[in-house]
Amino acid sequence: MKRLLLYTIKRILTSPQIIGFGVLFDLFWGVLGAYVMAPSQFSHSLVAEEQSGYLYFTSVWYADLVIMSLSAIATSITFILYYQTGTLPYLIRYSKLKTSTYITSMYSGGLIASLILELLISVTTVLMFSYNGVGITVTPSNIGIMILAIILASIFFISFSTLLNLIIIKLHAYRLQNLFSFIPLILGYLAFAVFTFVTLKSPAVYYSNPYMAIEILLYDGYFGKFAFVNPAGTETTLNLSLGLLSLSTVAWIVILNVVNYILFRKMYYVNLEEGRTM
Repeated sequence: MKRLLLYTIKRILTSPQIIGFGVLFDLFWGVLGAYVMAPSQFSHSLVAEEQSGYLYFTSVWYADLVIMSLSAIATSITFILYYQTGTLPYLIRYSKLKTSTYITSMYSGGLIASLILELLISVTTVLMFSYNGVGITVTPSNIGIMILAIILASIFFISFSTLLNLIIIKLHAYRLQNLFSFIPLILGYLAFAVFTFVTLKSPAVYYSNPYMAIEILLYDGYFGKFAFVNPAGTETTLNLSLGLLSLSTVAWIVILNVVNYILFRKMYYVNLEEGRTM
């Protein structure tokens, strides 16, 4: 288990796709927000209300950067899992490797790697938005909630990418592998657009959509409260519960993993080269 755990962590942290899209491309958006958009909207002489507005601005960017980064990581994990499936069913059936051992090692490795990468994103966000000429240091208000949100988000995205990979195997949809793998990333950018530019009026949307629930948790952890303002400057009157948002995300994780475990147990040997011709 230890060897598989270390392998998973190393594979994720050294993946060119994850480094490129999950970190560097993500930080590119952060640079745009911190050094282009922020100075154009905020000046050095900010009064107290405007300082709160700048913290709000930074919190929205932080939530967007993390959700986009984790979405990119999930996409890369789907590719990693895909290229393990050629021998994985055989090993589970005929070696000492157990399904539970593989799932535990893979999830633990993915969680540790995600925490390392998102810690990098978090620290870099604080530095970029604090030292960009605006003159305000914007530190997170509740680090505990931020860490909880990152942990829940990491486990959710690992579970989601695992499910997509298992669906590919079960349906023999190998030619659609690229399309399936990019679903987490596509949904991540959609969540970024909705969260940033649209004020949703129904709490049910936030509670039922794991992407939106995670964004709110990340935002609340950085800003300190849910006082969301749309692009027109209108503050929402929604009163969202962090506990219910967390429970909603946990429920999604449980459902995904129950399905994943069932599909793992029903896996059988499939040669990837043969699968691509199906």
